Amino acid sequence: MENYPRRFIKAGLIYALLGAILGVAMAIEPSLAGRVRFVHIHLNLLGFMTMMVAGVAFHVLPRFNARPVPWPAGVKYQFYLQNIGLVGMMVLHMLRTTWRGGWFQELFILFAASAGVAIGLMFYNLYFVLLPAKDTERPSEVTGDMKVAAVLDQFPQTMPVFLESGFSSLANATARKTFAKVVSIEKACQKHDVDSAEFLRKLNAAIAGKPASAAPVATPAMEEPQPAGKTIQEGEMCQADTMVGSLIKVYPATKTVFEKHYGEGCFSCPGQVFETVEQTAHMHNVDPGLILKEINEAITAETSKD
Repeated sequence: MENYPRRFIKAGLIYALLGAILGVAMAIEPSLAGRVRFVHIHLNLLGFMTMMVAGVAFHVLPRFNARPVPWPAGVKYQFYLQNIGLVGMMVLHMLRTTWRGGWFQELFILFAASAGVAIGLMFYNLYFVLLPAKDTERPSEVTGDMKVAAVLDQFPQTMPVFLESGFSSLANATARKTFAKVVSIEKACQKHDVDSAEFLRKLNAAIAGKPASAAPVATPAMEEPQPAGKTIQEGEMCQADTMVGSLIKVYPATKTVFEKHYGEGCFSCPGQVFETVEQTAHMHNVDPGLILKEINEAITAETSKD
C-alpha cells in the first residue's frame, strides 16, 4: 500500500478511537453533550469515515479501474489540509465561549475552508478515476501520448506492428489489461529503445491499410511472448527495466518492498513474472525512483550478510 492511503487509514482509526472515547464520556456525563457534540460529530464523520473512505479508495479504485489518479500530489495535500482543518475547527470550538465575529471566527472559517478544499481534492481525484474512457469521436491517427491499451482497443490491426517492433509481451492478455492501460506509446518506445516517430508512422500506416515497410517482418507467435524487461544476476543491482519475477528469485528479501507499497495481493497476479519494476510502479501510482532506491537498499542489506 502506498504511503498516503496508509496514513489516511491510520488517521481514521485514531479519530474513531477518540470519537468512541468522547461518546462514552458523554454517556457518563450528559451535560457534556452541548459543548462537545460538534467535536464528536466531526471526529466520526470528517475524521473516521472520510479518512477511512479516502485511504481505501485511493488504494483500491485506481487498481480496479486501471486508471491512475489525475493528480497524485493532491492526495498528499488533501491529507494535510483535512487534518489541519479538522483539528483547527475542533480546538477553536472547544476554546470558544461567546465569540461572534472578529479574528477568532475568521480563523474558524479558515480551518473550515481548509477541510472543504480537502474534500474537493478527494472528489477530483476519485471521481475522475471512476470515469470510463471518453466515448467520443474515434481519433484518425495514433499519437505518442495515447495509452498502449487504448490504441489496441481502437485499432486492433496495429497488434502485428507492436509485436514486430519488440513489444512481444503484449501477446499476453494480462499485459494488455494491466500496464498497457497506463503506459503511453512514447514511454513504451523509450523503454524498448524504439524510435517513436518511426513507430508511430508504422502504426498509422497499419491503420490506413498501407504497408509499413517494403519488407514486412513475420509476426511472432502469440502463444509464446518474450519478456519486455531483463533478468538480474546475483551481484547486480536492480534497474528500472528489471523483471520483478527475476528480481525476487535472485533476491528474495526484495519481496518485502513490493508488499510494503503494493500489498501482498500483488504476488497473486501472473503479470508480476514478466512486468518490470518501473511498469509495476506506474500501475500502482508509486514513484519508480522510490521503489528502486528501497529495492537496492534491500539488495545491499541482503548481500552484506553473506
